[in-house]
Amino acid sequence: MKLSSILRLYRVRLRARLTQELFAVLGIAIGVALLFASQVANTSLDGSVQRLTDGIVGQMRFQVAARDSAGFDERLLNEVASVPGVQAAVPVIEQNANVVGPSGQRSVDLVGTDPRLARLGGQIAQHLDNQLIGGARVITLPAPLAQKIGVYSIRAVTLQIGARAIKSLLVPQLLKSSAGALGESPIALAPLRTVQRMSGLQGRLTTIYVRSPPRLDRQVKAALTRLAGGRLNVRPADITTRLFRRAAGPVDQSTGLFSALSALVGFLFAFNALMLTVPQRRSLIEDLRLDGYTRRMIVEVLLLDALVLGALASVLGLLLGEVLSVALFSSNPGYLSFAFPIGTERVVTWSSVTLALIGGMLAAIAGVLVPLRAAITERPAASARVSQPLYGHSRWLLVGAAACLVATTVILLAATQAAIVAVVVLTAALLLCLPALLDLAVRVSGRLQHLLSGAASYLALIELRSRSNRARSLAIAATGAIAVFGSVSIQGARGNLQRGLDASARGIDSGADIWVTPAGTSNSFATTSFKNVDGALLSRLAGVRTVQLYRGSFLDWGDRRMWVLAPPRADVHPIAASQIVSGSVALANARLREHGWVVVSRAIADDRDLDIGKAYTIPTARPITLRVAALSTNLGWPPGALVMNADDYARAWGSGDPSAYQVELAPGAALANVSREVQQALGRDSGLRVQTSAQREHLHYSQAAQGLSRLTQIRTLVLIAAVLAMAAAMGAMIWQRRVRLAERKVDGFSRIVLWRALLGESVILLGAGCSLGALFGLYGQLVLTRALSLVNGFPVIETTPLPAALGSFALITAVAVAIVAVPGYAAARVRPSVGMRE
Repeated sequence: MKLSSILRLYRVRLRARLTQELFAVLGIAIGVALLFASQVANTSLDGSVQRLTDGIVGQMRFQVAARDSAGFDERLLNEVASVPGVQAAVPVIEQNANVVGPSGQRSVDLVGTDPRLARLGGQIAQHLDNQLIGGARVITLPAPLAQKIGVYSIRAVTLQIGARAIKSLLVPQLLKSSAGALGESPIALAPLRTVQRMSGLQGRLTTIYVRSPPRLDRQVKAALTRLAGGRLNVRPADITTRLFRRAAGPVDQSTGLFSALSALVGFLFAFNALMLTVPQRRSLIEDLRLDGYTRRMIVEVLLLDALVLGALASVLGLLLGEVLSVALFSSNPGYLSFAFPIGTERVVTWSSVTLALIGGMLAAIAGVLVPLRAAITERPAASARVSQPLYGHSRWLLVGAAACLVATTVILLAATQAAIVAVVVLTAALLLCLPALLDLAVRVSGRLQHLLSGAASYLALIELRSRSNRARSLAIAATGAIAVFGSVSIQGARGNLQRGLDASARGIDSGADIWVTPAGTSNSFATTSFKNVDGALLSRLAGVRTVQLYRGSFLDWGDRRMWVLAPPRADVHPIAASQIVSGSVALANARLREHGWVVVSRAIADDRDLDIGKAYTIPTARPITLRVAALSTNLGWPPGALVMNADDYARAWGSGDPSAYQVELAPGAALANVSREVQQALGRDSGLRVQTSAQREHLHYSQAAQGLSRLTQIRTLVLIAAVLAMAAAMGAMIWQRRVRLAERKVDGFSRIVLWRALLGESVILLGAGCSLGALFGLYGQLVLTRALSLVNGFPVIETTPLPAALGSFALITAVAVAIVAVPGYAAARVRPSVGMRE
């Protein structure tokens, strides 16, 4: 059949059904928008880290890096530069810092270097020449970041590094030209000598970047490794990007799991939108057969319908998805920013756009062709079989649903890493159960009809029992079911994870009444060390019983940047019972108070083949051999954690510097009074902050919620898309009923009766669909929760989210019925003459 003929036929038909097609386009567009926005939500933040890393290291091949913030003797620079094959060696010192401006403060990664990096580094480093101003205390920030702390031009600010607080000159303009690369990345740049003096590390470096020919990589790395002597790391220059990818992996997998669920919901929304047009297209097929069209010609006509609908809806869906993504998804890196300089830019990749477009087109083609496959293949005389009751096959559909539930359970117990497969199979079970539930709902409503004894309920049952309305009824009920299923699954799993992270924070923060740590959000895990100059002073304060030294940091081991926690040996419970996943809690705590033991996250143990009771050498600043006391969760830090006592930490790092003071109160002392006295003793010029245990717990709770914000955003997106999809579906249903409503008016039924009939039908359809979605959502959240716990190592506390399920059921049902109420009332006012014309 010629394309021109197909197009002409399409134009003729479009005039008669423009409104129905627009509703279908809107329904598909909502599904595409959900698919696109959820993919954007899951775009990894490593694009920000990679651009920042590349902008500094440029073409450097290796880095020789210290394993702590104290660094190494800068005389090693000359030895590295003299290695055969090394073309250039660039010194760098990095420190965790907190910049305090007139109207705010920001934690930054303070990087000090010299003009060599400006000549040999990347795009960002090339802008360093202008800011290396003699020996002045000059630092520079990306202009957007400087403005957030109230600095718009050259101005003095306070720079807090460890326990030190130093006045410095901030020059925000210097990096404006490279803002495209930096964005709002939390990085401050300064001359090498300036950072060394401000941090009290004169003559020390933390990193040496090495440039060499790629063909000599093996020889150069071997020579650098010999120089490192087992106490420094020799790694690729862009190792930060690799470390971040590994750190973000569990987070990406978690949000990916939720995004995949919302993408599936979006695809089904689009498919259901097309299901509403099945009766019209079935009539079209009958007309085309009577006009002599062959099966191939009919498929060509329908395929054009699908392509036009899919193309228009996909473009509209991308625009709508962009709006939703900007409005809902803040680019919040969460607690990964504690160990990595992450920007806040929103990343949209071509793969996200392509996937959304493909999803929209597939939904359009499947939605047009799949429900009509029987009508296409059968002859006119036989096509009546298409109208057989869909619910007549409920028994076999329930058998299929049972098989899907069994498969989901098997995956949950034996292959949790395939959680997304389990979610897809569980969704299939939900859809297979839906026809039987609708059949049951109609039967029960019929039994109760005599109690209502009204014309409205009678008309609603007639519509529900009508064979021509089967596809439409299923589409509307399925839209509500899938919306509630997705919402309950996501919200339930997120709540379980939040409770697990909160329990982890309580276990860590309860070790002291008052915590004294370096300031800044990036030091929320107490990973920045400082000189112990105030410990003795604090211990003499009235109301203070003891001051213990807590130690901690981040440690790079392979491609993992691990969190190391080292509470004092006097701590009765170095690790909370809720965090132990293998081993005895009491024995683990007892061993941690001895020498030579460590608790390791299960993810690290699996990666390194570590077993409880066996000894392993950990690559610290001074490599130390410890035995594994137990296996734990990741304590909320995705790459994993190590827990040892503070004395073993001091031996492993060769330093007694603490990263926090743990202050315990004397009996009867008032917490608020002692906290105030500690702050006064430290003085206004100290870089340390004072927090009570409750304040620190609250901080960690809010940061955990911040890290889970993407999951909340995805759930919100599912709910919004569900409301929009329900609006489109119900609007299409009401429009298609105009002729039927007019005919009912001819039969003598009043406007109010017709309106009540529409509401009654909607309540039955949505009540059945949403209740089933809530029930399956409870199982769905269990699947997602187990995946978060077993696959990604997060601490979780499993509960049954009945309030969330009931809330989602009530919200979506109520909103959908409310959507029907207004346009339904307007449609009920249709003139009887419309029915006679048709």
